[in-house]
Amino acid sequence: MASTVRFDDLSSLECLALAARRFEGGILAQGAPRLPCGGTELSGYRDYAAGDDYRHIDWSVCARHDELRVRQFAIQRDCRVHLLLDASASMGLGKPVRRFTLAARIAAALGYVVLDRQAELTLFTFSDRLEQRFGPLRGKGRAGTLLSELARLAPGRAGTNLRRAAELFVRHNRGGGHVVVISDLGEAEACCAGLDVLRLAGCSPRVVHIDDPCEAGEVTPGDLELVDVESGDLWQVTITGAHLRRYRELLAEQRELPRRYCRKWRVPYARAGLDLPEQRVLQEVIRTRSRFE
Repeated sequence: MASTVRFDDLSSLECLALAARRFEGGILAQGAPRLPCGGTELSGYRDYAAGDDYRHIDWSVCARHDELRVRQFAIQRDCRVHLLLDASASMGLGKPVRRFTLAARIAAALGYVVLDRQAELTLFTFSDRLEQRFGPLRGKGRAGTLLSELARLAPGRAGTNLRRAAELFVRHNRGGGHVVVISDLGEAEACCAGLDVLRLAGCSPRVVHIDDPCEAGEVTPGDLELVDVESGDLWQVTITGAHLRRYRELLAEQRELPRRYCRKWRVPYARAGLDLPEQRVLQEVIRTRSRFE
């Protein structure tokens, strides 16, 4: 079944692209190294240090500041962005909208920003493995193609294993670049392990966490029948108030684990809550940069 996500408001996507320009790329910002020579674009100046090539001294700047200043250059690299969109069974849940619906909208917004920047875009879906690949695409003229592809996608029935998906991604994509994971981050430990795989392979991961506040549920103590949406396992249990309190404690720990991982490794992290207005979520995701630097 198709995702039923509509992508007919290109004007709002263009506004998001403009916002990304103002925020110097936001979550997709590329940190180009600054070198005294060998680059292609002048990025600034620094004080002269012993051993610097005197040919890189900017004498006109020195005359104004009465001190030796050396030109710095940024290397222009061909930027590649890969979107890893979670299409596991748990992404079919959510209120007031499905998690996958919001995730697909975020992928559309980020993809449009990438195409606006003339960078190369590739879209993958994953569950317990790497699934569909679409692209690469380049240029805003391909935006309609991207949106049409996203509109036909839907979550499957498999579980989530970001580590395995990341290993397959790294095996077949050795060009590096930004990798944006858009997921509800079920199995938080495996998700952190997957981010480790991407980071240690030389990729530059970013995380968009689809957060469903209703996941805690408004459950009352008593006899319940529980179904695992990803494995299909069914349990008949008796829940007490103590069980509910412990469940909510464990759930809070699982939801916080990816955020702590991103803080530790300075990975840009954005929370996309289903309880927030969609346009606000899209703007916050686009503008996000690493807050831990």
